[in-house]
Amino acid sequence: MNLKATSIRYFATRRGVGYECETNNKNVIICNDGNGGATYIVSNGTSMYDDLNENQLEEIIDEYERQ
Repeated sequence: MNLKATSIRYFATRRGVGYECETNNKNVIICNDGNGGATYIVSNGTSMYDDLNENQLEEIIDEYERQ
């Protein structure tokens, strides 16, 4: 997979912790709103990563955090 995390920002919500993760594709951001929902992609004009599931997205973040 060629999508890689480049930075991550965590924030507190009333139900937990959310995050926003920038990637090496500047049109793709991995997000979780911290309100108990799934991790998802926000993309601006690209759908090439729409088939990635929540576990795959979180693995991208885990790889970044292991560095």
